[in-house]
Amino acid sequence: MSGNWSRRAEPGHGRPSGGARWSGRVRAASAAVAVLAAVAAVVIILVQPGRTARPVAGRGSATPPGSQGPSSPSASSGASPSTSPSSHPGRSRTPSSSPSPFGPPPPPVPASSLAPARGALFGAWAEPIGGDNSAAYESAVIRLEHEIGRNLAIDQLYVPWFHQMPLAVANWDLSHGMVPMISWAGYYTSQIVSGRYDALIRATARRLRSVHGPVMLRWFAEMDGGQYRYLVSSPGSFVRAWRHVYSIFARAGATNVRWVWCPNAGSFSDGIAQRYYPGGRYVSWICGDGYNWAPKRPGAVWASVAAIFSSFYHWGLRTGKPLMIGEFGVLERRPGEKAAWFRQTDWQLRTMFPGIRAVVYFNSDHHGYDWRVTTSQSALAGFRVFADDPYFLARPRL
Repeated sequence: MSGNWSRRAEPGHGRPSGGARWSGRVRAASAAVAVLAAVAAVVIILVQPGRTARPVAGRGSATPPGSQGPSSPSASSGASPSTSPSSHPGRSRTPSSSPSPFGPPPPPVPASSLAPARGALFGAWAEPIGGDNSAAYESAVIRLEHEIGRNLAIDQLYVPWFHQMPLAVANWDLSHGMVPMISWAGYYTSQIVSGRYDALIRATARRLRSVHGPVMLRWFAEMDGGQYRYLVSSPGSFVRAWRHVYSIFARAGATNVRWVWCPNAGSFSDGIAQRYYPGGRYVSWICGDGYNWAPKRPGAVWASVAAIFSSFYHWGLRTGKPLMIGEFGVLERRPGEKAAWFRQTDWQLRTMFPGIRAVVYFNSDHHGYDWRVTTSQSALAGFRVFADDPYFLARPRL
């Protein structure tokens, strides 16, 4: 899981300054005529066929929900925290495509990446309860989908380095229209480069090759974090290890694997994450993990998705790859704030980060940090509003 982030201010709404004073009746009259003429010209332009006026607050708005502060849910657009949207798993709706008022549109991405042409894939890690087997994982996905009122597009699965791949769950995912994303743990990069684990890597590649469809492989996520310093001797060592693993998969014919490179989102601002990048030919997706750690982590400030992922986004967009949020989450603070954060996240992802083509929520109570969407009724309702947005109903291009 990711580290602490510095907060970035929300986009503000500037107010133009007043013009110079006019004196005398003639000047006043002339000014009035000029103002009326200008207003008339603007009205004529706005009502011309084929032009679109700036939307008002709400879906697709340039005014962010919760812009008066995350502690003011009433300032948010969309349903209130106590309102459950009428969404149902399995229904088909067309994802909306809202242009970003904060920058140019993202470049198109190849269909082979599985990224949607419009909107973003919506996924999650559904933590199983009462077992570490296929039935437990499948039941956890079904339970989460029922809670949030929609089907997932990506099912995240965590696999330790020496464990077998969850092939049965991956095939079950694909049969239900989901892409399995296997977050396979890393190991000593120097030993991987030396060839010590080539047999293990080759066997894993062959197992994933046997899956009945595409698989996202998020190998050694957050490799830049301090907790993995004993495994990653240097950024260069990680790059060599990544390319080594990739090459073994290629020789094994595992062409159904899509490679997701995923450091901590907060490491992009100071240039640390970029040093671990293995190069475009070895990567299908650029990914980042980030969390709103307040109020539980000492010293953490309440941070929006825009604050957490801005540096990651602006660097990743230049690669031309589809972008993904591989893990994110928020804790409870004051009543209603978690719900407001979800609605604000919905708006920010649609309008500020259109290059992000997939988001994967970390739905887990992990080491006392309860990121689950069911921590309160208002949080669940807010998440359902987020998940029900047509922009996030895109399906993978399987």
